[in-house]
This record gives sequence, structure tokens and C-alpha cells, in this order.
Amino acid sequence: MQRFNPFGISCLATLLTFCLASAQSAPEPSPLWPLQTFQSTNIQTPYFNVTKKGQTEPGYIFFSPRDTQRKIGHPAIFEDNGQVVWKGPDDASTYGFKPQLLDGKPVIVSWFGYVNDTGFGLGSMSIFDSSYERIHEVTLPGDDEYFKTIYEPKTFPSYMDNHEGQITEQGTIVVTVVNVTEADLRPVGGPEQGWVVDGGFYEIDIKTNEVLFRWSAREHIDEIPVTVSHKPLGGAGTSSKDPWNYIHINSVFKSGDSYIVSSRYSCTIFLISKEGEIVWRLNGVDGGDFELGPGANFCYQHEVRVESHTVDKITLSTHNNENADFTPANETKPTTGIILDLDLTAKKATLSRSVWNAQTPVISRAQGSYQVLGNGHVLMGQGAIPVIEEYDANGAIVMNARFGIDNKVTSYRAYRSAWVGTPKTKPNVKACGADPDGKVVVHVSWNGATDVQFWKIYASSDSGELSEIATVAKNGFETRIELERAGSKIVVQSVGGPNDGVKSDVVMAENC
Repeated sequence: MQRFNPFGISCLATLLTFCLASAQSAPEPSPLWPLQTFQSTNIQTPYFNVTKKGQTEPGYIFFSPRDTQRKIGHPAIFEDNGQVVWKGPDDASTYGFKPQLLDGKPVIVSWFGYVNDTGFGLGSMSIFDSSYERIHEVTLPGDDEYFKTIYEPKTFPSYMDNHEGQITEQGTIVVTVVNVTEADLRPVGGPEQGWVVDGGFYEIDIKTNEVLFRWSAREHIDEIPVTVSHKPLGGAGTSSKDPWNYIHINSVFKSGDSYIVSSRYSCTIFLISKEGEIVWRLNGVDGGDFELGPGANFCYQHEVRVESHTVDKITLSTHNNENADFTPANETKPTTGIILDLDLTAKKATLSRSVWNAQTPVISRAQGSYQVLGNGHVLMGQGAIPVIEEYDANGAIVMNARFGIDNKVTSYRAYRSAWVGTPKTKPNVKACGADPDGKVVVHVSWNGATDVQFWKIYASSDSGELSEIATVAKNGFETRIELERAGSKIVVQSVGGPNDGVKSDVVMAENC
């Protein structure tokens, strides 16, 4: 077993809570998960505490840690030994950070914007290339008919929700939207002239921002009545400032010409045709249009994805939270990741696979992801619980990574993927003045650069000419190099990978 533990305290091995040094009679302040800091750069990101119990699949880990206590967040890429690869721009509301393909080229997608207390967002989708430069920003301007919010008359630059951002093979992106609208809530004990949060989705051309498809659950209320919701009304729905979030669409996946839509609060997955019609419903509680086989139940699910789709059969994967924010503590269930086979002719749903942490069960009440990897492996991002797990083909956990305190630090989803980062910046270097032994200490890092193998150090001679004085293997995100001697000028050069040969001049600091 390999363990990376920056805290040096044995209690972290439980991966459950921080332990306090001693009991205090006065209440302790809420602990904060420590942040990594560096000498060569001012970036900060949470420690990524990894325990590996077996062979993991290749690739980096992509996620977006969001600290709800410090009100900070950012997209990030890590190695599964706990080392940072890239720390993205600071934004307290970063969601849906994911590597994808656009026109056959690797890109990364991330939503940035404003998130309200109900978890819905008002923002836009940014698409970055391999140099981490934004090449597209997909926006959705509002109008009075489809984008009423609880903040009116305040307006926003873009009204795109934060729950989805799937790039399709056609160069489009599928995104979710919300809208505050009226609905008759008498069937659930509310007012006749009530208010709800409508859930819907758009398909948008990435390059032109043209809307190609639009769908709304509220416009199908005869087929999806408010009574499908498991979320208690709780006094909501009486005004446009406090609408009832009854449907909560949290993922949409385009498969062929159809769309697979996940409604969290109805525990239902819908197939929507290209004409916008509801073809079938799979309800995780009563089956809906399907008969549920043993173990095929689910509820409050996140990130439903299509693994295969034919005329007669469709295979779906999902992060099965099994819990919501309103689930009583004595009724919570362990969160699982499941794969379901749907026989579209016999209308039967069969459980194909289920994975969960049997040793230390995770109970996640929100967010989360399920990614099918190679060799039967699965990566689970646990959403509101800041844990990422990888399972092997036998369902055994081969990696468990933690990056925060439960329900204080979150990441909407998490993924593993190959990635080649080629930043257009130069390496960050800081050289400290000579120590008592006359040595000069150089710290070098390069945010986002992958495949750098070594750092070459050049120093000026008495004549002012530069010559190589050291070659040091790259050691993690930031490499510390001790030099026995150095001239008035020091230059650091990268060796290896697509970033080979890039140089940075070193500015000498008084101390480190």
C-alpha cells in the first residue's frame, strides 16, 4: 500500500474526519482543510491525500475542489500520487470540469458563473485547449419568457445552468437551464397559483452560439406532473422569489438523435426524442415504464451516461446518491455506482454492476459522478463528500483520494483521463540567496506542463557566458535544486515532452 499523507497524523488514515489535538471546554472553530503552497508560484490548492491499494488505470485526475467555508474554488488536474499538474483560475463556483474532445482534439470544459442557494447556476461554459487558453465561451442570453429568476429585475450575462456540459460529435454542447414559472401546486398541498423551478436543456452550436434544440419539463407537465417529485414542498412555491424545486434536472446526455435526461427529485430517467417527445421513463422507485429487476432501484441519481445504445437495448451508468438534502439521518443509505441494462422491447431494467465502499460507506447527499475506465475499472467522484475512488474489475477499491472535509469541500464531478498540457507560459522559478554553506537554492515549477523529465540549470561565468552546471530530475509539481555555485545570472530550461527546451531567467530572492 502506498500512502501520501501531508498531515503526518495517524487519524487521517480513517479518511473520515480531522482529529483535534485535545478536547476543549469551549467550542472549537470549524477546521479547515490545509492548502498546498509553493516557493516558485503563489498558487494554492487543497492537499490531495491519496491511498493506493492496487494498480490504477493511466491518466490524470480532473476535478474542481470548491471550499464552501473559504468561498474559493477552481478547476484542477492532479496525478494520483497527490501531486498537482495544473491549478486553474480561481472561481468559487466552478462546476463540470471535464476533459472532452472537440473536432477530434482534446479540450477541457468548465462552467463558471453564479450559483444560488438551491444549487442552480447562471453562467457560461468555457472551453480550453491544451495550452489552457480559452478558445470558446458558450453563453445563453436571457429573455423574459424562458429565463425568469428569483433575482428579478437583476439580469445576468448568461443564463446557462451549471449541471451539464456535454460536447457532441457534431461540435455542439448540451447544457441545462432553469426557469422560475407558475404551476398549479394543489395536487401536492400548495397554492393553485404556485411557482416552481422548471428544468430544461439546450443544445447549442459551440462556434456560433446558435440554439439548435430546446426542451422544458414544465411544458410537459401533463406527462410529468408535480406529483412525481419526492422533494417535500416545505412551504415553498408561494411566490416567484421562493419557487419549489420539484424536478431538478442534473444531467443530459445526447445519444444519437435522442437525449437521456436525469431528474434527481423524481428519481427518474427520461428518453427525449429529437422532436421533444417523452419516449419512455425509467423510475428508480416504481420502475415507470419498466419492470425493475433485483437491485435495479436508484434515487436522487447524478450524471446518467449512455455506455451503449442499440434499437433493442441501452446500457446506462449513474452515480446513485440514494440520498438527498432532506433525507432523514436514520434513513440514509450508502451511495453506489451502478450500471443498468434496459431491454427496450420487454421493458425490463436489469442491474449489470454495482460498486460501493463496503469498508467505509460513503453517504453523499448531492452531486457525484461515475466514469467507466479500461480493464473493468470505474472512477467515482462522491460529490458533496470530497472523496474520489477507483474500483477494479472485481469491485475492490484500488485508489481512495480525499481533498477536504465532508460537506465543507466538494467537487461536482471527477474524471480520469490522459492529457498533454502545453502552456504558453514559462516555468516559474525562484532562487534563494546563498545559505551558510554558500549554496544557492532554486525552486522551479510549471503550472500545467506535462511530461517534463528534467530541469537543466545554466549559470554565468566570470566572463558572463552561460554554461550548464546541473541537470536535475523533475520531482513533483515543484522541484528544489541546491547549487554549489552560481554566477550573477541563472537560467532554468525544461527537458522532455512537448515543452522541451523552454527557458526561464531566474531572479534571485533574499531568502525562501
